[in-house]
Amino acid sequence: MKKLSSHSMNSDDRGYFLQIAQDGWAEVNYVETLANKIRGKHYHKETSELFFIISGEIKVSVENLSSGQSTVFVAKKGDNFIIEPGEFHTFHTITDSQWIAMLSQKIDPHNPDFHQVKDFITL
Repeated sequence: MKKLSSHSMNSDDRGYFLQIAQDGWAEVNYVETLANKIRGKHYHKETSELFFIISGEIKVSVENLSSGQSTVFVAKKGDNFIIEPGEFHTFHTITDSQWIAMLSQKIDPHNPDFHQVKDFITL
């Protein structure tokens, strides 16, 4: 998991334009989740995900299944970070929240790259 901090932003009297990501993202999803709900609870074997928080507060828990290293933080408006393959991740919304989730490859409905921890042995 890596937090990203630099954005390219242009602003004028109309408002602003914020570049969230460049290159390499095959699928872009908008997510809206009510307060005190859980999303995630999975990892990907091949897919990276970039998250950009539009609004709300989300407790993000990430565990690298190879190294055992864990990270927990509260993501807020404007935060963005990448979850890498092999990182089990869970989102607990503290408040109603909205975010963008970008995937490095499209979700294949016949063979989705979503795995539970019980599947870790085959990673």
